[in-house]
Amino acid sequence: MRINSGKTIEELITALTFVTDVEGEKRFYHAWRVAVIAAKLARAKGFKLNKLKDIFYAALLHDIGAVGLPHHILYYLEKPDKTSYNIILSHPIIGSQLTWLIPTMNEPAKLILDHHEWFDGEGYPRGKMTTEIPFGSQIVRIADFIDIKLQNKRYQVLKPIIKKISESAGKEFSRELAKLTVNTLKKERFFKQVAKKKNVPQLFQETKNNIMGLNIKKGLDAIGLTLEVIAQIIDMKHPYSAGHSLRVSRYAMAIALAMNLSHDEITMIKWAGLIHDIGKVTVTRKILDKPTSLNKKEFKEVIKHPKITQDIMNLVPSLKEITPIAANHHEYFNGSGYPKGLKENEIPFGARILCICDCFDAMTSNRPYRHPLTPRSACQEIQKLSGTQFDPKIVKEAIPILRNLSV
Repeated sequence: MRINSGKTIEELITALTFVTDVEGEKRFYHAWRVAVIAAKLARAKGFKLNKLKDIFYAALLHDIGAVGLPHHILYYLEKPDKTSYNIILSHPIIGSQLTWLIPTMNEPAKLILDHHEWFDGEGYPRGKMTTEIPFGSQIVRIADFIDIKLQNKRYQVLKPIIKKISESAGKEFSRELAKLTVNTLKKERFFKQVAKKKNVPQLFQETKNNIMGLNIKKGLDAIGLTLEVIAQIIDMKHPYSAGHSLRVSRYAMAIALAMNLSHDEITMIKWAGLIHDIGKVTVTRKILDKPTSLNKKEFKEVIKHPKITQDIMNLVPSLKEITPIAANHHEYFNGSGYPKGLKENEIPFGARILCICDCFDAMTSNRPYRHPLTPRSACQEIQKLSGTQFDPKIVKEAIPILRNLSV
């Protein structure tokens, strides 16, 4: 299995930042537009390619520390409520930690830490001021500021945006950066292009294409490490699922090893386990955390997530072989699963393994509506469903592995 690690990580970051800006049917394109604006400002400042790349990726990943909020962070930034206030204050710290774990993202992580610091020292989380704040962080801050305003229709013309930037000069931003930003927005019809949300995907793709690829050291499992970070971010959406994706991946890998699959097959199943629930990031916390049974409308929302997983993974063509494994983990052996109603050998073998592991972890983990089962009790339930929900051949190999786990 030969995969270009740098290209794959670029695709994964693109997919991650797309999905974290989706809430139900709404697409904010917040991270993508902040990255486009930040890259434009960095070029205007005259930064060289490496610095430009760091600023672009910092802008792209700047809000991943806020995925655990009940709603998108844009709801809270101007008027935080009591339940989300601490997460808002800490999201630059959490985001910088997660970004640092992605190979080649050490410098962007440092910029993310300070992207809510204000020039006058009134920002957070550390109260830095003036030249203590890296200029790259200041660029991400003002790009973030502009996009937040652009989410409001009244600011989709240049004059009120310039007024807001001018009012914040010397306070939230340096006067130098404010002047650079205003001049950049006025040039080459850039503001008119970036203000329209429908233009953002194309502008983002063009910006990304103009920034050379990531260089990954040989011998580093960069893709695996990146997928583990993404698994953490997926599970932040739902407190009850903390660690779920990593556990499913590890259970699946253990079963694949027991079944003597090839190295590449085991790797693909392990990776698919890490991102099998990425589609759930688009489901609201209100539904995911509901302590009682879901109604029909809510259940329809939840069962969309495998199809959304497939749509998201289409943004990562380098990993096209793991997409059907991840996207079909709710298909049942007798054809009664979803979303396609596949049965028996129509379901990818790896997906049949993930189906067992996903159910096992759900049964042995705390949920809002019930207490966890012991591994042995969960295995008894899996055995009962052998031949209906689960592939009997895999169940036979999985039970000795799962029964002896201490969760």
